[in-house]
Amino acid sequence: METRWATVDGVTLELPTDSTVNELRDALYKPDDAVLVAVTGDLVSVVHDEDRRLSELVAGCAETYYFRQRGGPERNDVLAAPELEDALADSSDDREEAETTFQRPGIDH
Repeated sequence: METRWATVDGVTLELPTDSTVNELRDALYKPDDAVLVAVTGDLVSVVHDEDRRLSELVAGCAETYYFRQRGGPERNDVLAAPELEDALADSSDDREEAETTFQRPGIDH
C-alpha cells in the first residue's frame, strides 16, 4: 500500500493514499461526528462520503487535514470560514456529492 506524508490536526503523519475518512477517524481515535476538512493548495474540501477512498476525491490531494466537530473551536481561518459552516450544516442531509469544495479563505486571485 502506497503512503504519503500529510498533516492531520497539526501532527505530520504517513497516511495510506487509498484510506477513507472512516479508516482515518478510527486510526486516529477521532469522534464519530468529526468531519474531515482537507486543504489542497487554494481549495478547501469537506468530505461527505466517508466510505469513498480519498484518492478518488479532491481531498485526497490535500497536504493538511482537520477533523472538526459541529460547534468545535475555530482554530484557524479555514475552520472559521462561513463556507465550512454551510457545508457542515448541509452534511446531515442525504447528499449525492462526495465532497463540498470552496476557495481557501485568505487566498487572493
